[in-house]
Amino acid sequence: MKFLRDKSLRQIGLYLLLLITVLFIGEYFILRQKINTLDEVEQKLDFTRSTQLSSQQISLLIQRFRSQDTTTAIDIQARLVQQDAQLEILGNGGRISRTDVILKPLARLPRISYDNLIRYWNQYKETVTTLLPVRQTASTTIVTPAAVPAPIVTDDTTQTNDSTQAEPMAVEPVAVAVAAPVFLQPDPAVAAEARLRQESLAITLAHWYDNLFNDLEDEVARDKRAVENWITIIILFNIAMLIGLYYCFDRFVLRTIRKLTESSARHEQVYNLPSNEIGKMASQINETLESLKDATDFVTAIGQGDLSMDYRESLDNGYNRGKNKLADSLIDMQVKLKNLNEEERKRQWANEGLTKFVDILRSSSDNIRVLGDQIIASLVQYTRSNQGGLYILNDEEENNVYLELISLFAFDIKKHESRRIKPGEGLLGQTFLEKDTNYYTSFPDEYVRITSGLGDANPRAILIVPLKIDTKVYGVVELASFHEYQPHEIAFVERLGETIASTIATVQSAQKNKHLIEQFQQQTEEMRAQEEEMRQNMEELQATQEEIARKEQGYIARIQSLEEERKGLVSPAEALEEAARTFRTREAGYVQTIESLKTTVAQKPVRSDDWQVAEEVEKTFRVNLEALQITQEELNRKVK
Repeated sequence: MKFLRDKSLRQIGLYLLLLITVLFIGEYFILRQKINTLDEVEQKLDFTRSTQLSSQQISLLIQRFRSQDTTTAIDIQARLVQQDAQLEILGNGGRISRTDVILKPLARLPRISYDNLIRYWNQYKETVTTLLPVRQTASTTIVTPAAVPAPIVTDDTTQTNDSTQAEPMAVEPVAVAVAAPVFLQPDPAVAAEARLRQESLAITLAHWYDNLFNDLEDEVARDKRAVENWITIIILFNIAMLIGLYYCFDRFVLRTIRKLTESSARHEQVYNLPSNEIGKMASQINETLESLKDATDFVTAIGQGDLSMDYRESLDNGYNRGKNKLADSLIDMQVKLKNLNEEERKRQWANEGLTKFVDILRSSSDNIRVLGDQIIASLVQYTRSNQGGLYILNDEEENNVYLELISLFAFDIKKHESRRIKPGEGLLGQTFLEKDTNYYTSFPDEYVRITSGLGDANPRAILIVPLKIDTKVYGVVELASFHEYQPHEIAFVERLGETIASTIATVQSAQKNKHLIEQFQQQTEEMRAQEEEMRQNMEELQATQEEIARKEQGYIARIQSLEEERKGLVSPAEALEEAARTFRTREAGYVQTIESLKTTVAQKPVRSDDWQVAEEVEKTFRVNLEALQITQEELNRKVK
């Protein structure tokens, strides 16, 4: 087993395949040899049947043989020779005539019956020879037919001859050297005795043929049993081999895999495994478990808020990007979380800044300069700038629009400077016209210098942000710093610029409203004085109206008296003319008073009730004027 411990499963499989192949080949040859042996015995059995049949044919010919029948005698002699050859092949082995079948010598047990058969066959042959006439020797050669048994057709596994029926005898020409067709007949007494003996020997031969046949059948049965036994042994051996293979597979493969599976489920590493595929797989699993452990520690640290852990230095010194996908993903996640935290920190920084400045702007005073000081001081500190200035648009004079510096801070100290920038003048003026943020990291050395008690120096970055709402710019913020501004800081100042612009617009609007309120209050005081004056005028008008009414009644009475006097006077026309002049004078006075009242009311704004009173007075005057006009017309008519 130590030999196989360090072998790969592929090599072990090849060894097993080779072993099984050798075993199967050995089993095949064993079975093939046993089957061939069985076939040989069956061929011997068939050949024995054929030989027995030939012997029976010889006995039949002898029974039909009569003296002087030389042809039959010659045939019997030929068959005897043929039978000797067949018995020789049956006993000692050899190739069957006219076939490719080669028989092996008989086994020990059939050999006993065969030897007895040969012994009685020789006696039988001698007896038959005694019955046959003896042919004289001669110098001439004649050809006589000889009876030869037909060939036995066999193959490797089956025999076509039947056990109870033989093929017919074939007659072939045989060259016989004879001196002359002269035969010496045997003695009749001897022939009779020989015939009886021949019949007895024929029965004996048949008996030994049966014994030989039984022995061969027993051998066939033994060989069959041997084949069956070998098949059973091979099957059992194969089953045992499969069981052994399964045991080895379970012990050295499945058990190791189960151990590896259980250890993996407990997240425990497994060591001391064979250096085969399972060992390599275990090594990979160990690396995976180690990576999972490192990943768990890494994720735990991230979960606790520690995003600064270095995976290579803290957990895996041999880490290379692209080798461990899990570690790559975790490191990417860490980077993304860092970015998210940084973005969140920037967003929180911006939100806190906006909240801080909203509080400052909410609690701001109405003085734009005080508000500017609070804004620029807080902005310089919050953005870690070194200097900052706030410029407000002054457009009170249409032809003199400029940006006015209202607040300047440097190193947390308010600077008192007065500066005015025309639109388009310098970087500030360009930013005002462009209405967009400008960020500079390169600019003229003398453009701006940050001064302190220790000296002055040029900044590294200048940020100029317009304070605008939509497209209207209310001012500009300028920040200078020795460090460059980050994008989120620039975005924060831009967002704050809108809020500052809104606050500045609100403060400026409040200041304008305050000025308008003060102006309105002044106008209200003036209106109150004018109202008092109008009230006095109204009283005078009312007195005048009463006087006019009183005089009107006097005029009417006067007219009536004049009409009465006209009847008694010679010249009433003069009186009427006098009355008409008086009416015209009063009419002109009323018209002048009404126009004066209109002019006075139109010059000063008054309340709605003052206009109503004035309209009522005007209406009264016009009624009185119409009454005077009617009276005048009546007087003119009467004068005529």
